[in-house]
Amino acid sequence: MSIFKKGENESDYEFKERIIVAKINGDIDLDWVEIRDILNLDCSPDHLRKVAKGIYESYNFYNGNDKTIDDIDNKIIELKKEKQKLYDQRAALNELIRGLSRQEEFKDLIERAIHKNNLIKLDYIPPKNPFISENDLLISHNDPHYGAFVDNAWNKYNSDIFIEMNKKYLDKILQIKSLHKSQNCYVWANGDLISGKIHNSIRVTNRENIIQQILGVSEVYTQFLSELSKHFYGVYLMMLPGNHSRIEDKDKALKNERLDDLVEWYLKARLQNFENIVFDAHERIDETMYLVDIRGKTYCGVHGDLDKDIKGLLPFAQRNIYAILMGHQHHNSTDTIQGIKVIMAGSFLGMDDYCIEKRIFGNPEQTVTVCDLNGIVCNYDIQLKVGV
Repeated sequence: MSIFKKGENESDYEFKERIIVAKINGDIDLDWVEIRDILNLDCSPDHLRKVAKGIYESYNFYNGNDKTIDDIDNKIIELKKEKQKLYDQRAALNELIRGLSRQEEFKDLIERAIHKNNLIKLDYIPPKNPFISENDLLISHNDPHYGAFVDNAWNKYNSDIFIEMNKKYLDKILQIKSLHKSQNCYVWANGDLISGKIHNSIRVTNRENIIQQILGVSEVYTQFLSELSKHFYGVYLMMLPGNHSRIEDKDKALKNERLDDLVEWYLKARLQNFENIVFDAHERIDETMYLVDIRGKTYCGVHGDLDKDIKGLLPFAQRNIYAILMGHQHHNSTDTIQGIKVIMAGSFLGMDDYCIEKRIFGNPEQTVTVCDLNGIVCNYDIQLKVGV
């Protein structure tokens, strides 16, 4: 159909409007005299041009109105999205502030508790004639669950027993050191340092409040590390939080809001004058994972509650790793998965009521690993049950 012919269902106004719009848009190359004649109008070309301007603006308004509404709707949606983002960011910030506030509150409580107690003064005693050798010891110190009280048919455990276990453990470590003439020791404490309160059965068995648990286990670690410093050229500590030190319930807890971190804060202050105790020799990937280099081999430390599938853990390390150090399952074991060594350390706790309910059997035990340039030389299963 020619543009200059009226459409079958087109009104006179729609026809004239279409021609005028086409003229102003430049779709037809005619002057206003020719347009007037085509439209059979009785007016001057100048008058038609002026009227055409109004018709053109009216056409654009009504035909562009849907698009304008769509644009407005889209802008409203974008504004709502930005508002939600701002709300989420504010909520996350508030949650972080609450978490930090709780951490600071705990620190204040701990500092006040420290001032009330007469702590043993620690003097740094450099190691006498330390070995300069080609191997180091990798010493687990996992899952103490300090503050738990257990008295059942299979196990007895409390804070005093934990202290006795540490004395026994130190003796075993020094025997191994003497046998292998080891130079340094790397202590890996991968979580669950305190009993916490994550299960109702654990809440019942806790005989010490959270502050007492943090102070108590921190002082045990202080004595343990200070004693090691007398015998090894260097003492390196790697720590991670576990699932028992959550402040909130699992669904509400932030992964970086764990009370185990306060133990490391305590130790750094308490042992700041010990020249051969090092806290930051490892690389902390995030709150759940670290990497440490021992004699040229990279070891990856995790607690274990998030790492049921070892193969799924490997990409998170972001580099080639030689071995994985983990706890959580309360028994010693060694394995090789896809060429990666896996060292699992036990617990000091042994079997508590929760283990009995879940039918999880385990003795109190830890592991000491001898490492050299080629990697793992051997592992020692250290049984820690005292009084036997």
